[in-house]
Amino acid sequence: MHYRNSGALGRLQKVFWVVSLAVLLTFFLPQRASAHAQYVRSNPPKDATLQSGKAPASVQVWFSEEVEPDFSKLEVYNQQRQQIDLKDSHVTYGDPKSMQISLPPDLPDGPYTVVFRNVSREDGHSNVGSFSFLVGKGTLPTDTSALISKLQPVENFNGWSISIRWLNYLGVAGLVGSLAFLLLVWRPVAAQLFAREAISSGLNDIGAGIEKYVYRVILGSLGVLILGWLMFLFYQTYVVGGGDFFQQLSSGSWRSLLLSSRFGSIWLLRLGLIVLALFLGLSLRYTGRKISDSLLSWILLLAGLGIVITTSLNSHSSGTAMPWLSLPSDMLHFGATSFWIGGLLVLLLTILVAWRVLKPGTGDRTRFLAILIPRFSVIAGICVAVLVTTGSVQAYFLLGSFAAFLNNAYGVTLTIKLAVFVGILVLAAFHLLRISPLMKRFAQSNDEEQGASSLVAGRTQRAFRRSLRGELLFAVALLGVVGVLTSLSPPPQGGSGSGSIEHTGTAGDISYKMVITPGMVGSNTFGLYLKDASGKPVEKAENVIARFTMLDMDMGVLDVKLEPVAETPGLYRATDNVISMSGDWQATLIIMRPDVDDVRASFKFVVK
Repeated sequence: MHYRNSGALGRLQKVFWVVSLAVLLTFFLPQRASAHAQYVRSNPPKDATLQSGKAPASVQVWFSEEVEPDFSKLEVYNQQRQQIDLKDSHVTYGDPKSMQISLPPDLPDGPYTVVFRNVSREDGHSNVGSFSFLVGKGTLPTDTSALISKLQPVENFNGWSISIRWLNYLGVAGLVGSLAFLLLVWRPVAAQLFAREAISSGLNDIGAGIEKYVYRVILGSLGVLILGWLMFLFYQTYVVGGGDFFQQLSSGSWRSLLLSSRFGSIWLLRLGLIVLALFLGLSLRYTGRKISDSLLSWILLLAGLGIVITTSLNSHSSGTAMPWLSLPSDMLHFGATSFWIGGLLVLLLTILVAWRVLKPGTGDRTRFLAILIPRFSVIAGICVAVLVTTGSVQAYFLLGSFAAFLNNAYGVTLTIKLAVFVGILVLAAFHLLRISPLMKRFAQSNDEEQGASSLVAGRTQRAFRRSLRGELLFAVALLGVVGVLTSLSPPPQGGSGSGSIEHTGTAGDISYKMVITPGMVGSNTFGLYLKDASGKPVEKAENVIARFTMLDMDMGVLDVKLEPVAETPGLYRATDNVISMSGDWQATLIIMRPDVDDVRASFKFVVK
């Protein structure tokens, strides 16, 4: 059998460069305007019209995630873009997902705009947004960009963010994967080689060479981790400061970030684990024992897994609706990725060491691979099973639908990640299903043409080494895509993505627009605007009822009576907790007018 670069392997290498180009193109993908601590609802509600002379005493805003108190704030502006609040913006006591700000008494009628800037406690990303409400008569502001620009957040999708995250992922993969390979792959392989007397000599030299390389990988990975983690602190200081890094340093805000924020707690915990790992790594040299036989190696591996956990604590998964499921899933996902990718690197180094010791033409190389490949494939197979399972869980929580894979930058990048993963999987399958059986068959024979020392066995070995390098390239590219992915925001879940569910339609001689804010389980404001055939607001409705039916289970018929808003002709509104469960719902609007037949209209919507 012949393997040539111009064959299947050459085509796989071309696929790698195509996928790498696709990864680069993700830097230029259009992004959705979504952030992590998203606006959910507020009091007053978004676009609310309040009774004349009844301005609120304060504004409260709820977000989808907990926010950092020291780096989040609300501001309220009047129509002349003057800040009119009492500048006491704060996170609500007992509700870390909510913020409040007080307003002065006797505010005059008119439109007001609330501008918020927050930093998520879950992943450290910043977000800016605004909404307006109206007191008395008038019109709501249509352009708040000038106000938002004052608090413009740092766009997290940039080269610094991606590079820093990629560095940290490489460091973790190198540390965890190299130790896992040494303890879970090489130790059993060495014992099997010794028991079977599979190679004529040099086993101790190979073991010593592998341990030497693993030690270098451990220290190199720890160096990358220290550099990457310090850079992450500098970058996060830049993010929470709105892009003014030096001002944050001079004002001492970085100390608040480090000592008073969730990010700081995780950062210090991870730094402690890195320092512990560095101490253990340096101690390995002076124990006088092999790394693979030392208890310190297992403790070092546990420290590496602790670093994996801190990575997940600062990820998108910590902000999902069920973190008790999504967080362990993310930890297993990243742990399996690190095992596999770091293990690939040490597998290549192992073969490099073995080829220096084992002489060609003796059959030792063939017998060596016949034992090594199946053992590594067992670990890789477990990793694949974990990655597929946990990856499915993550996609469900962060995307929610198959359509989301293609209609936003996060979904497209996740699709590219899957494509790279498939590339790795194809090469791994090639090794397991083709190379490994051939090595086993060659190893069992001394035939000059089809045996362990044959030319065809040598060509198969070279094909394996080339494809293994290709698999490692795919793996490094995969970590790069993960760096891109964690720098992007998942698409908003539920509603229309803008904090409400909207539906327009016609029924009889009436056209209507129904807005449900925030369009989530719990308290919602239902606003219904009615116009007649001539386009005039419908003001004389005797009764306006919104009737809700849960389609996924029998909850009966739930009626909400909408009252007219005096300041806005044609607008009927109510606030109610009628939506008490996520799933498929149907709303039936019933409009009753004197001397006219009742009008009914129905539509379906989904609450997530």
